[in-house]
Amino acid sequence: MVDFLWEHLAWWPPTLLVCVGALISFLEARWPRQSNDPARTRRWPVNLGLYGAGLGLALWGLPSLNDAAIRWGSGLGWGGIAGSSLPDVAKVVLGVVVVDLLQYLLHRLSHAVPLLWRLHQVHHADEAFDVSTSVRHHPLEVAALSVFTLMGCAALGVPVLSLTFYLLLQVAHTAFCHANLMLPAGVDRWLRMWVVTPDMHRIHHSVHEEEGQRNFALVFPWWDHLLGTYRGLPRDGQAAMRVGLAYLRSGPDTGWWGSLLLPARRFRESSAGLQPQAPLPPPSAS
Repeated sequence: MVDFLWEHLAWWPPTLLVCVGALISFLEARWPRQSNDPARTRRWPVNLGLYGAGLGLALWGLPSLNDAAIRWGSGLGWGGIAGSSLPDVAKVVLGVVVVDLLQYLLHRLSHAVPLLWRLHQVHHADEAFDVSTSVRHHPLEVAALSVFTLMGCAALGVPVLSLTFYLLLQVAHTAFCHANLMLPAGVDRWLRMWVVTPDMHRIHHSVHEEEGQRNFALVFPWWDHLLGTYRGLPRDGQAAMRVGLAYLRSGPDTGWWGSLLLPARRFRESSAGLQPQAPLPPPSAS
């Protein structure tokens, strides 16, 4: 079963994304957290177009890069998690947790390293926040993070089953955590103990830079709590908060071509965002 999933892995994420995305889009229409999005008809084609470009790159160029990344990562010559004496179930569970921690660290690097931020800013340039935002990534960022992730997983000996399960989990969850969806307060509070919720991740997309430097976790919220990057509430409130990048609101076009070319452009207002971030302020008590 694992071999079958791995051999056909390129097609499982988009298939799962279509199914989960359709469900979440329906729920967003019924119970939106923020109801004013006049640019939806312009944003969605751009976001889906970026996903299509990334998917095309993944199918065409990434297999050989990923194979090379696995060979480089395996160069340590030790078994890591897969070669440990732990029970098989424990290996798989530990592997999933380790991959998520690796994603958290890579996400923080994407904000701190200038070159990575130039690519990652395309994701944050979306002027609204809904399920389509989850697929708004520059194709080169998709390639870079795929290579870094596989290198790290190979170096740590993450079991193939863990990586396969996490990939499918992340595809479904990233659609959920970007949803423009109003969850009951009690449900959101309970879910935050286990997974990143839309209200939690929306803060990370805030137009206010100090909030954009919070809530880096991708699936499990524990890393933000443990490493001091958690924020519970936005200063403007969930319903009224704005998302996006302040320096792009009156800047160049962020359509499909504009988004692809965005990493090559320089913005005086964004110079702080293209440098390693200053030390984070103390985490919010909320």
